[in-house]
Amino acid sequence: MQDLIIEYKSALKDVKKMYRQLSAVADSLLTAEQKSDKKIIGGMISDLKYTIEWLQNGRQPGARRGADRRDAYQRTILAEPRLIDALPEEYAIVQEAEGEVSDWDKERIADALSMLTEREKDIFMMHAVQNMSFEKISQLLGIKKGTVQKNIERSRLKMKNRADHSLFCLA
Repeated sequence: MQDLIIEYKSALKDVKKMYRQLSAVADSLLTAEQKSDKKIIGGMISDLKYTIEWLQNGRQPGARRGADRRDAYQRTILAEPRLIDALPEEYAIVQEAEGEVSDWDKERIADALSMLTEREKDIFMMHAVQNMSFEKISQLLGIKKGTVQKNIERSRLKMKNRADHSLFCLA
């Protein structure tokens, strides 16, 4: 991530240099094309600053009440990746004799989970991995019990469709 931020900062430095060159000339001496370029470059500077701030802070710049600051998300207990091994049989991929999940199965699980939104993934993990009830999840997230149930159903369907149509199944 740091490499990406460095690249964006380097690009910002180059773009600012171009803007200063155009700003050094009086507006009355600039051609219509140069005026247009100056306006576009100004927009590029603004976009680059916005992107750099987003990358550095990890959230949308200027958002007063981002998702990371909402009570429901502050109360959310996220599942640890190692708990994926504890998925119930109907979701889990067949485990090996020692009770460990093979690298192949871990790839298939990660592939199936990649189809879910962050919200669906959190709710699914709370229910399937941490064995929380719909009611407990709804209390933690401050949403209705029916919403939790619908999210879990949607998650199961997405994961089943992914498993049925995935290249992992064809190998």
